[in-house]
Amino acid sequence: MKSNKFLLPLAVLLCVGAGFIFWRQFSSRHVNLQPSAAAGEVLVGEVARLAGGSGQVILISRPLTKGEPDATGERVTAFTEALRRQPTLKLATEWAPRPPGVVMDLGAITPEQFLSGLDKNPGANVLVVFAGLPSWSQTMTEKVASRSLKVVAVCGYGPNVRRWLESKALSLAVVPRFDDPPAGAPAPKTAKEWFEREFQFITPASLAQLPY
Repeated sequence: MKSNKFLLPLAVLLCVGAGFIFWRQFSSRHVNLQPSAAAGEVLVGEVARLAGGSGQVILISRPLTKGEPDATGERVTAFTEALRRQPTLKLATEWAPRPPGVVMDLGAITPEQFLSGLDKNPGANVLVVFAGLPSWSQTMTEKVASRSLKVVAVCGYGPNVRRWLESKALSLAVVPRFDDPPAGAPAPKTAKEWFEREFQFITPASLAQLPY
């Protein structure tokens, strides 16, 4: 009987301790979204250059998640705010909903969503995709070429992105850095420094410098 009197308080104490450790682990978890915001902000300068200083920019993205830390949301928000400070550039936003009934969505927009964004904005000269690109096809390349359109993508790097770049249908890709920052590098302070630590630009001309 005496042992039972000690076991119950001990079990309660262990449960409280485990709960405290669990709370500390997850409540202290912090997502650093500064690099994502920097990617959106820095990209505007490149888009302005591709547009020749003026024109219309189409932005295609998945609908943003509200109330939760979201890297894509930070990029899109920072890009939109920075672009609005460019009075000679106009922005048209196209939200690409996820296909219904898809069990695993890898984030790529569909060819139909890509082409729909073009058709809805015939006067645009730059298209920026904040999502995975649709599978490359000759039809897509011809459509982009017929419009003299500059396509930019903020995405991961892989064989599909390389095909887009090789065909020159993709003018610029923003991808995570292939290498780690140099050891002992100072902590980033500006948007450009955050961008250079985490991301890099790829163009058709720079493909030969890539590891794969």
